Amino acid sequence: MTVAFTNTNQAVSVTPYDLIKAAMKDAGILGVGEEPSAPEAADCLEKLQRLVDMLNAIREMIFNVSFQVFNLQANHSPHTIGPNGDFNVPLRPVRIQSAAFILNSGTNNPVDTPIKVRGDRWWADNPLKSMTSSIVTDLYYSPDQPLGNAYFWPTCNIVNPVRLQMWLNLVQAIDLQTPIGFVQGYWELIVSSLAITLCPMFGKEATPTLVGINQRAQRAVLGNNDSPPIITTDGSGMPSEGHGGRPDFNFLTGLRD
Repeated sequence: MTVAFTNTNQAVSVTPYDLIKAAMKDAGILGVGEEPSAPEAADCLEKLQRLVDMLNAIREMIFNVSFQVFNLQANHSPHTIGPNGDFNVPLRPVRIQSAAFILNSGTNNPVDTPIKVRGDRWWADNPLKSMTSSIVTDLYYSPDQPLGNAYFWPTCNIVNPVRLQMWLNLVQAIDLQTPIGFVQGYWELIVSSLAITLCPMFGKEATPTLVGINQRAQRAVLGNNDSPPIITTDGSGMPSEGHGGRPDFNFLTGLRD
């Protein structure tokens, strides 16, 4: 079994083969000391890849975001982002959380100027998509496949860096023997989720114990990843203008006093 812990931070690294074998044992498909056959391992690898792909599309399963700096090309739109794109990253991001246009780059005092990340409706309603400027104020991101398209607006007419905040996805299983690194909580989540997924393929039914383990693993991961809501009150808790004094509506009668 190829499960390695580093001496410095106890991070876990597991091969997809061992994830599959552990999942098959948890599902009651394999017994103690048994190994999956080559065809079984190949089929289960696809199931594992599909599972990780699904988890990467769920915001609450994203354990971190990354801030990366890219250089805008002058008079170029859109900028592609993904493997071998204009912004070369291993996976095209599912979503760009925030963006900033960096002023005074190359100096000791660079300044991040926020760029508003816009949606489909804003881009559709924008009447002058080809407008150019030396400063970018807005960004519409279209998560196309295989490369995403980042429409910076106005189109920048100079070479200038931007900083993007993007989801940091789980590493995908390339083959059966290339180790995958996990942060805390994901090892059990992946194994138990895969075990439940494999049950129908092998004529098994997920036991209540297995489902319970998976639910606990989900709660552990979601509890770490889900940001607390920001709660605000109108006027910092003070009544708004025109709404001061005693309310005159009686909810018992449905009438004003």
